[in-house]
Amino acid sequence: MSDPRARQEGVERRSWILTRLRSLGFLSVADLARELGVTPMTVRRDLHALESAGQVRMVHGGAALTPGELHTPAFPEDGHGAGRLRVAERAATSVDDGDTIAVDAGPTALALAGALRPSFAGSLITHSMPVLALMAARRHTSRTVALGGELLGDRHAFVGPATEAALDRLRARTFFFAPSAVDARGTYAHSPAEASVQRKLAGIADEVVLVATADVFVASAPARVTQLAPLHRVVTDRPPPPQVAAALRAANVSLDVVGCS
Repeated sequence: MSDPRARQEGVERRSWILTRLRSLGFLSVADLARELGVTPMTVRRDLHALESAGQVRMVHGGAALTPGELHTPAFPEDGHGAGRLRVAERAATSVDDGDTIAVDAGPTALALAGALRPSFAGSLITHSMPVLALMAARRHTSRTVALGGELLGDRHAFVGPATEAALDRLRARTFFFAPSAVDARGTYAHSPAEASVQRKLAGIADEVVLVATADVFVASAPARVTQLAPLHRVVTDRPPPPQVAAALRAANVSLDVVGCS
């Protein structure tokens, strides 16, 4: 008779593999074995099971989703996918399995949620619809707290008084903040409504970690969110402009640049 615990672990691994494939499109056997902490043989066994179920197709060295499993991406391709993944994976290493975290909206925040370890069993608070969908697909023991409200179409996120009211009795260890723009004076969103929700999320967290690809340092957005001082750490894929780096140092914000390997 097979071990029930082993069966459950197999179900969780395969669910995680599908979640990652929906974010990345392709995964190699070697990468999966390393991230899951199992042998390549175990990964191949999981992939064959998913292939038999019609959910993935085996290709040389790894697997991809079948056409029936493909979904329209929540955010358009912008050329920053590789850097975004590096940022997400670095930032996610600071999350303990039992943590309560808050995750912002936008593509980098979505990548952060996708980079959480399969063993994450804490709580995640978010107003992002794609992050909610991703967490629902994980089928793990983690708890997701959804913040409802008025839907902001371009960011696929909820905003407004109902969203903010839902935060009044919540607390998180870390808020992973993904603003639309950053300069030496502070951080910015594309709408006052989202800026207000982001400020509220920052206010319930013990620490605020800004996750961003380098394009945010040259982007422009009209709604001020915060100054740099409330930030504890910035994780990005390239060094920011000198004036931004100087302002971060002056505000005593840690800068973590994740370069190409």
